[in-house]
Amino acid sequence: MRSTLLALSLLSAAACAQDVEPGAHREGVVHVNAIKNPEMHSYRAIAAGLDTFDAQHALAPAVPQLRFAVRKRGGALLEGDLPTAKLAADAFTLALPVGADALFDVPRSQPAWDADAEVVLSRKRKEVRVWPYVRTPGLADNQRRLGDLRLECQVFVTVAKKEAPFWAVALANTVFLTGDWCSFFKDQDRTWSVNVESPLASAMLREGERTLPLKVKGRQFELPLYDASWGNDAVVDLAFVAPEGAAP
Repeated sequence: MRSTLLALSLLSAAACAQDVEPGAHREGVVHVNAIKNPEMHSYRAIAAGLDTFDAQHALAPAVPQLRFAVRKRGGALLEGDLPTAKLAADAFTLALPVGADALFDVPRSQPAWDADAEVVLSRKRKEVRVWPYVRTPGLADNQRRLGDLRLECQVFVTVAKKEAPFWAVALANTVFLTGDWCSFFKDQDRTWSVNVESPLASAMLREGERTLPLKVKGRQFELPLYDASWGNDAVVDLAFVAPEGAAP
């Protein structure tokens, strides 16, 4: 498991380094945004994520479109003013409205592709992260659907692969023994970490009468994401830690 975490850490670090690599294009983006080292992603990588969402839509068929969530690095909700987001290049800019829920859409744009644009936020990378947001309508606030989480993983991996250098992708392929990284997380020794907005007391995977308690730590629960014995409609029921001073 340590080798798995090492591969993911190296991949993440390599992808981050790609985003802030010195160069006329990226320096122009940072200057326009007026923030040093903002959270940003390649539009072409995001577009590949949109393609993955379309190709694997059967994992979450009731979700109409892929959205992206802006959260604190640990998964918590943002505090203070919401950030702005935009597609930006030397000669191209397109605002991406961020809703009150800190969600935003990235449209398909040939001009953005041609300009090799970046999705740029008005917050520093060390403060926030952008994560694929797939959520089936009708779920309770304390529920997560397994197929939704599987699709989020597939989109995240697609974007990460596009942004990371070849050596990092090759390393991860070697560690995971597959190019489908999400399928590696399939049992109690190979779990996918899911961050949520509030501290957790417990998490339970449930499908019909079958249940499986999941490990929790802070705002995170560990999930055997691709255990084939669980269907896409299985649900994770979350119990959050009660705020201090709340009635029992």
